[in-house]
Amino acid sequence: MTKENHGPYEFLGSMVVNLMNIDKSISYSFLEDELHISGRDVSAMRQGKDLHVYQYVRVISCIMDEIHLEILLNALLKELKNVFAAHCDLVIGTIPHRLYGNGQPAEWVVVMRWDGVGV
Repeated sequence: MTKENHGPYEFLGSMVVNLMNIDKSISYSFLEDELHISGRDVSAMRQGKDLHVYQYVRVISCIMDEIHLEILLNALLKELKNVFAAHCDLVIGTIPHRLYGNGQPAEWVVVMRWDGVGV
């Protein structure tokens, strides 16, 4: 596989590693039990190896469910359509949650959020 084609798998591997690092209970054995995949495949995903994208989706989805992080795909798709139509940039930002709310600008659209945390 050429370096150019390996990029998406490296990204997915990095995503798996970062999501697994959020909660120590998300281990190889947890993913093996939950998804019935081998530890070898989990290891390969962490390294960004060329596996079926479906396997990455299953692992990422499982981890996100476990840590209560959700991607609002309909909102993301709507914003992507707007960006493509208007030929402008899509900017991803983070907003810290505070006891009294957050400082989110009115024109921002939330496309990813923690379950149970008000926006």
